[in-house]
Amino acid sequence: MVVPFDGDGNVLLLKRDSGQHCGDLWSFPGGKIETGESPKTAAIRELSEETGLEGNDWQLLGDSTFEYPDRLLHFFLFSCQCHHPEALACESSHLWSEPDQLSSYPMPDANKALLHIIQAKLKD
Repeated sequence: MVVPFDGDGNVLLLKRDSGQHCGDLWSFPGGKIETGESPKTAAIRELSEETGLEGNDWQLLGDSTFEYPDRLLHFFLFSCQCHHPEALACESSHLWSEPDQLSSYPMPDANKALLHIIQAKLKD
């Protein structure tokens, strides 16, 4: 999972498709790690596939496990800087949010559980 920041310190959120697990909620870009991929390589690929953006200054913020009634998820949470946010090319609805406003968007419980990691990064 990726927390992409623009030059103004805003964070990119994508709206999940209504047919997906946790549909119609706001989420961070990300997806599954493919066979043979490192978590960072997967994060770089997923950011590009989902947004068309390239990130720099990649940092591993931490990892987390979250259990839904029907699935167990393990996340590696990375942040990056997107120096050219105008290159954004998403099929889904999207927005750039101020970090202190992230909790005001309806998002999957697994994403909400990661907000404290993002807030800790901003305090560094």
